[in-house]
Amino acid sequence: MSHNKLETENLWDGLHEECGVFGMYDFDGGDVASTIYYGLFALQHRGQESCGIAVSETDGPKGKVTTHKDMGLVNEVFTQENLESLSGDIGVGHVRYSTAGASTRENAQPLVLNYIKGTLALAHNGNLINANELRKDLERTGAIFQTTIDSEVIAYHIARERLNSRTVQEAVLRACKKIKGAYSLVVMSPRKLIGARDPFGFKPLCIGKRDNAYIIASESCALDTIGAEFVRDVMPGEVVTISPEGGIQSDTSLCLKKKDQARCIFEYIYFARPDSHVDGVSVYASRIKAGRFLAIDSPVEADLVVGVPESGNAAALGYALESGIPYGTAFVKNGYVGRTFIKPKQKSRESSVRVKLNV
Repeated sequence: MSHNKLETENLWDGLHEECGVFGMYDFDGGDVASTIYYGLFALQHRGQESCGIAVSETDGPKGKVTTHKDMGLVNEVFTQENLESLSGDIGVGHVRYSTAGASTRENAQPLVLNYIKGTLALAHNGNLINANELRKDLERTGAIFQTTIDSEVIAYHIARERLNSRTVQEAVLRACKKIKGAYSLVVMSPRKLIGARDPFGFKPLCIGKRDNAYIIASESCALDTIGAEFVRDVMPGEVVTISPEGGIQSDTSLCLKKKDQARCIFEYIYFARPDSHVDGVSVYASRIKAGRFLAIDSPVEADLVVGVPESGNAAALGYALESGIPYGTAFVKNGYVGRTFIKPKQKSRESSVRVKLNV
């Protein structure tokens, strides 16, 4: 193994691109923690190792952020008591799944930074390809890291760019110009909620509204759970800023032409919940269509088509509809036992998932 490869593997705790992010800003001043809790509950499929919520009061002391995060599922980490202690009208939440390496409380998100301009809370879904390089540059200038996740690199760059920027959204934009890879971000400043999506659009992010509150979430299913209306998807490369003064403000200077954009196909195949819509496409309908295309591309003689729960069911149904082979339900998953595969120690999660998706 090369020295560089060994160094990278020791530094980072592996990919964690399947995380879920959720942010909310209630312009009427109502507490948002309980709603963020239910939003994270709806996004639990995107991460089961750790979760957290950070909130702040926009009319309270500047720089005060209340946080609770720990290892475990949303309903295990949060109780009525600690939710009531999270008082604030603006907040961000996160559920996390890492595919390898350290799974520790220190790596749980949201990350909260206290710096000369105030506070910054960040929740990140995705992974960067230049995180190691950016981290080394920061360390050479005195940065001290508390985690092994690339999300902290993003948070540091936003904080540093804020020193030379007129606004926090400008700092986020400048940081996004430096980072490369797949990411969806929700950033909380003392008075603004900001969402950002990578220029290719690998990771989903959408905007919702409930009464006089705005939400930024990984998937539309989280909006349905809290009774919010879907406003629109965040465009690939877009940085959106939500505040009472400006409503939803948009910066599209990093957006690519549609022909240059890309998508993570696994969002449609596996990561996203089937009742979500990602970039205007129904996840469930896309799985049905994938099954139909598979039947056209790879026809077989068989007595029965069976899906392996949960994400394989819709694809199996599509295959059955296109091929005319009867659809069966030979596998029934127990919905109370959590995940039905064991995460390999040295293998990627994708290799495990491919076995599950066989139709």
